Amino acid sequence: MQESFTRFIGLGMCVIIAFWNCDRAQIDEPAFLHVESLALAPVSNAAFGNTSSKVTTAWVEVNGQNLGAHHLPFNLPVLIDGEGPAEVRLYPGININGIASFRGIYPFYTDYSAQVNLQRGKTSQVPAGGPNVLAYDYSGLGGNLIVENLENFESVGQRLVATSQSDTSWILVNDAALKFPAPMGESNVYSGMAILDTGITRFEVHSLERYVLPKLSANVYVELDYRCSQPLSIGVIAYRPGQIIQMPTATLNPSSTWNHAYINLITEVSGVPDASDFRIYIGTIKAGNGKLDTVLVDNVRLVYRP
Repeated sequence: MQESFTRFIGLGMCVIIAFWNCDRAQIDEPAFLHVESLALAPVSNAAFGNTSSKVTTAWVEVNGQNLGAHHLPFNLPVLIDGEGPAEVRLYPGININGIASFRGIYPFYTDYSAQVNLQRGKTSQVPAGGPNVLAYDYSGLGGNLIVENLENFESVGQRLVATSQSDTSWILVNDAALKFPAPMGESNVYSGMAILDTGITRFEVHSLERYVLPKLSANVYVELDYRCSQPLSIGVIAYRPGQIIQMPTATLNPSSTWNHAYINLITEVSGVPDASDFRIYIGTIKAGNGKLDTVLVDNVRLVYRP
């Protein structure tokens, strides 16, 4: 009886070891994709100002297979059938309305694709030549992309002007410690700054021009670089028959360093179907904190497909 039991246990261990070795033989070591960052490629004399950007996320496809969204930077394991060239496609994602938990693919940038030699156990850097590989997608869905310069402070005159509710306006600054630092290969001479102090408590500007914007749930974005010690609101002024409505879209938190934000106006613009046109506004109201506050802004762009 004892001998039979011993044989049974021995046979069982052999079966377990055989299956374990079989399973191990079927497991392939993954290849790895490392994506550090993605950014717009610099262009000379951009009509809308600097090609500043802030891509925080990338949606990844390898040979047409969706591998999900990943916060930059990331190192992603990829199971491959065989080593060699694979088509890697990255879709750039942003924090919508400045909210880190509210991310989406930016519909106005091109995606990035490349043939990447994936090898098991090795890491491939993507993009191989550096992060500046994106561009505005002028040939994408629907075509006719508009990238409108609302204000870059480089031209004569102002395109974002103080409203009647504001008790201050812009001053131009070119101090290197204050102005927006241009991306490599581009220049930036001035940024706009508003100062809020005792008796100067409200800053608000709107676009000099009025824009006919697409409705029916079409994406309409305002992009801007900002650095401020007060919360900063961005929204639209809608011109309806016999009525003007001002609607805030998002409020950006104070930032001690320059930041880039993407504000989607889709809800406010599509929510007023009888509006003939719109202005974009930016503003803040000073808190009673007993100190001087500043708002710095640059490269304000309006992006949409008509």
